[in-house]
Amino acid sequence: MTDPIEPAAFAQWLSESPTSVGDGLLMLSSVLSRRAGVVDAGRFALDELADTVVEPTATGIVSALFGTGGFQGDVENYHAEENSFLDLVLDRRLGMPITLSAVVVEVGNRVGVPLKMVGIPGHVIVGTDAANHFIDAFGGVEVNSRWVQKRFESIFGPQAMIPSSAMQTMNVIGTVNRVCNNLMRTWADDPSNKMDRLLELRTLLPGSAADRSILIDIATARGRFDLAAKMREANDPDDPEINALWARLN
Repeated sequence: MTDPIEPAAFAQWLSESPTSVGDGLLMLSSVLSRRAGVVDAGRFALDELADTVVEPTATGIVSALFGTGGFQGDVENYHAEENSFLDLVLDRRLGMPITLSAVVVEVGNRVGVPLKMVGIPGHVIVGTDAANHFIDAFGGVEVNSRWVQKRFESIFGPQAMIPSSAMQTMNVIGTVNRVCNNLMRTWADDPSNKMDRLLELRTLLPGSAADRSILIDIATARGRFDLAAKMREANDPDDPEINALWARLN
């Protein structure tokens, strides 16, 4: 995969229910940055990291990545776009929770340790096969459910209780969409065409109705009535607003 990934090809790949979150985020980086060779280079970097794991356990992976490997959460510039691009996270060894968690999961896959992305409101962690055992990749530590509850309280207040239903295993599509949401915030005030490129991609990607509603509003506010019309049509082909949006382009 030496050429930049095209948006339509990426959307098609996602529709086939892929299982590699690493490939998904590397492809996303290639689509949005228009850089070639991203997927192959990222896979190679993950293979090399897997070779550094001495003990094929969750603890061994944490030690290899966050001890000798030097990976860490970017606390100084959390929303920097580099933290959402997995290939750049692998290069810089800095990232945000979701991309660092993807590194952990992918290294786990390579050394035979089953791990999964787990989304909680406001954070992403890594789940293991052991009960009450998680990895907080942003902090580079192993944690338990009490830590998860305390983290939830730090975001939503001391009386907030995290429901079990809020801890969802994230598939590749869910992970890609969550990274896209992070980039929407990062690029909200960017004067370049980065946001438009992201919106164009998201017209092709599967997503929740809530996400699509927000995206329609953003596209309309940016004068991208064509994208707003396409997303409305995907929701409801008979939506009366579709023709009105197309008319605003003339």
